[in-house]
Amino acid sequence: MLTKRCSSTERRRNNASPIISETTVSSPEFEIDQDNKTVATAVGHLPLSPIMDPSYWDAVTRHQAPKAKVGKATNSVERQFRKNPFAAALATPLRQCTASRTRLPSFFLQDFNLIAHPKTSQPWWVPRSLAWDRPVETQQADAASDEPVNAVSEQEQSAISKGIPQPKLPESTQTTSVKPYGPSAYALARRDLISSFTVKKSGFDKQYKRLFGGSSSRYTRFGYQAVWRQDMDSVILERMRQGIVEDLLYLSRLCSEDSRHYIVKCYSWDDIKNKHQGAVLWFGGSSKDDESTVSKVQPGPFATYDIAGENSTTSMAVHNMPMLLGNAAAAGVRDESAILRDGFLFMLAGRRTKDLQLKLWKLQGYLASYT
Repeated sequence: MLTKRCSSTERRRNNASPIISETTVSSPEFEIDQDNKTVATAVGHLPLSPIMDPSYWDAVTRHQAPKAKVGKATNSVERQFRKNPFAAALATPLRQCTASRTRLPSFFLQDFNLIAHPKTSQPWWVPRSLAWDRPVETQQADAASDEPVNAVSEQEQSAISKGIPQPKLPESTQTTSVKPYGPSAYALARRDLISSFTVKKSGFDKQYKRLFGGSSSRYTRFGYQAVWRQDMDSVILERMRQGIVEDLLYLSRLCSEDSRHYIVKCYSWDDIKNKHQGAVLWFGGSSKDDESTVSKVQPGPFATYDIAGENSTTSMAVHNMPMLLGNAAAAGVRDESAILRDGFLFMLAGRRTKDLQLKLWKLQGYLASYT
């Protein structure tokens, strides 16, 4: 026999609950037999009403409790998990690519949302997780003028002159009307797939009209009418690259100004074994100073550097930065960064580099050829 004591907390949680606080009414406790679904009363055992069943209220209120805040790691396994970018990628929620019907962690997919164009109100498809909102000052300037404002900061001008990518997203992602409407749609984060949406007889021609699939008939009509950029695959690529460039320059400033060690120089491939374990950045070939010291053999897609231990082998991702960012952008980053300027081989170390490692790994998958 299980005893259910009524409390004022349960009363406040759901007003439909028949439970009455002991502080207001003095009454005997209910003795509930959950196995037999009966409740003991003064006249004997009676059938248990569903609204008096504790398991019913547990099911009703379980989603109302606030989520526990993420605290500090309590053991070494949890600490290793939190700083591991591959574990973080696999831990993202499962979503389905509506083009290939493949279910994967959302890290391996590109999300799309509908956003209304600021002038025509026509729906546009945008890669929402890669879009950004303009500063309030620029938005206010647009409100006073019908013409779009394309202000370029001094930092952006410097980056453009050095070949660092500055992608152009649809106007609707850069205005005050940035709030998306409708659910998110997903497609595999692969350039060859996304570019095939605009190629006739590719098997995925105009797949963007069916990105919502059968998930929401309410928004299917809007998805079918929405504008899809012909260069969407390039827009996504340049935005990915810009995010990596911004993170590299930010971490470089922390290293040079605050004496941090997020980016560590490796003097040779063998020197990697003596550094902290993290992703390896290969910049060979992006500077004339490297030609005499760098091998002509370049790391390919998904290249790894293996370190054999006594009982196991540790594999670290090796990223060919000129291949991922383009030669001009890779050289531009090195010119901007005092840390990356000298050398051709570097390692990302520390938990603070996890997001950058995730971006690099996703870009690897986006550009890779799976044929």
